[in-house]
Amino acid sequence: MFRKLLILAVVVIVPALAAAQTDTAGNTKQILAMEQALHAAIQKGDINAFKANVAEDAVSMEGNGPMPIAEFLKEFNQMKVASFSIDQPKVTFLNDTAAVITYRWTGKGTMMGQPLPSPTWASTTWLKRGGKWVAVFHQETIATPPPPAVKK
Repeated sequence: MFRKLLILAVVVIVPALAAAQTDTAGNTKQILAMEQALHAAIQKGDINAFKANVAEDAVSMEGNGPMPIAEFLKEFNQMKVASFSIDQPKVTFLNDTAAVITYRWTGKGTMMGQPLPSPTWASTTWLKRGGKWVAVFHQETIATPPPPAVKK
């Protein structure tokens, strides 16, 4: 009897776990692509493409404190990005409908005529709402150089 239950458990649980891992891999690829698309929309000055992947109640946190997305959108055309790259991305799932992506952003551009800091460490929180991933929170921190090596 125990053997039959064990076989049944393996037949039912293993495929479910494999499907969950595949879904996580698919969601990871989707979130990476959407994060890249957000930055590409900023670079192109395409506010509609940007808004399509950001929640209306999203917030950004930078050196000046929190900024609701509505405020950022008022300044959207003031951001000019000539080039950018994202490296060292890592997506961490908090549950099936929430994930955080962290990465290093490097680029050239201006915001209101001032140079954009580069590189920065950034993170975006994504939530799955109505079956669609949307960015709800973003933060950036200016990268600092590593401390000098200690001589022995």
